[in-house]
Formats: sequence, C-alpha cells, structure tokens
Amino acid sequence: MRRLLVVGVTFLTLSPQSFAQAPARIDLNALVFVEDSDFGQALSAAILKKKVPVLVTTARDKAQFFLEETSNASKEGAAERVTKVLAFGVFAGSGKSYEASVTMTNADGTVLFAHNAKKKDMRGAAEDVANKLNDHIKRQPRP
Repeated sequence: MRRLLVVGVTFLTLSPQSFAQAPARIDLNALVFVEDSDFGQALSAAILKKKVPVLVTTARDKAQFFLEETSNASKEGAAERVTKVLAFGVFAGSGKSYEASVTMTNADGTVLFAHNAKKKDMRGAAEDVANKLNDHIKRQPRP
C-alpha cells in the first residue's frame, strides 16, 4: 500500500495584473498644471470654487500632474432650433452647448482621471469637471 504525503504545497497563479504596479493616485494638495486657455481659466476657477484638494499652477515644470483639455462650443442650426421649438415649445433650451474632455496624467503619462462634460456653457462644463475630480480624489484609498 502506497501512501502519499503532501506537505505545504501552494499553488500560485499569475495574471498580468500581478505584474502591474499599484495604481498611482492623486495626492491631496498636489500641484496640478492647468493650461492657460479660456477653458483652463474657467476650470482653475471651478477647482477653487468647489474646493478640490489640489493646488493649481500654470508652471508646467513645477507640476506633479497635468490636466489637458479639448473643448468646443456649438450652437444648433436654425432648422434644428425651429424643429425643437415646434416639438417642445418655448422650453426647448437655448440651442447652445459646451463640450469639454479632460484628462489628468502624471509625469510618466499615466492617465489618472478622465471626464467628458457637456453643459450649456463653459462655466457649467468646468464646474462639472471640478466636481468629478473632487469626487475622484475623495474616493481614492489613503495610506
């Protein structure tokens, strides 16, 4: 009769995630570069207004994180506006919209935050991005 004795066997499975580094996070009071554009200025103001726990700088070489944005304003055409008024009445909206896409990266180029905002004006889009960034930073685990 054979007896099999197995002592201390551990099976280890490795996945691609096993080799990945811990995800980077946005530290409280981190220095964030925001481009000096119209939307960048609106976003800087919104970050201050919403009390997002970061410090904004326009000096790229001193920043730890970089907020890059693409944005555009659009106004609907006359035919589209008339159709909305006929379908929905005078409450069809202003016919204007402002879209902004924002990404925050670290010095390595790792994307730590991204958000697309579509609001009726630039200020609304900037405040939406600031709110989402604030939520993102507060949800991160702290050491």
